[in-house]
Amino acid sequence: MHRGYRYGEFGGKVKAWRMAMWPRVTQKDLGKKVGVSDGFVAHVETGMTMPGVRTMKAMAGALGVREVEVLQAAGYLSERQPSDGELIGDPELRLFFQDEWPGLSEDEKDWFKCFVRIMKLRRKN
Repeated sequence: MHRGYRYGEFGGKVKAWRMAMWPRVTQKDLGKKVGVSDGFVAHVETGMTMPGVRTMKAMAGALGVREVEVLQAAGYLSERQPSDGELIGDPELRLFFQDEWPGLSEDEKDWFKCFVRIMKLRRKN
């Protein structure tokens, strides 16, 4: 188990997100929407297992939660959100994104920010 992953905490969040849906969604309903069994959903919610990233993305869509929130809850991404200025320090990137950035969806912005963070971490190592 990767020490950054939070099985129990993540499972609790998935259950809370599912229980907050209206009309109430069962584990079986969520499993059907995501393409997994209700038993798998139960194991996730009790912290016994951690789904893969593809399944997490499907869960986000089924639960109406932003993908970045799900990945943060699982421990894949840091909860600290750097400012756009911190992320896009390169002048060429700033020029490129000054027109494009406003038209991106929040998920696209989040994925780009995550990509930049990962690349910065790779450069440090």
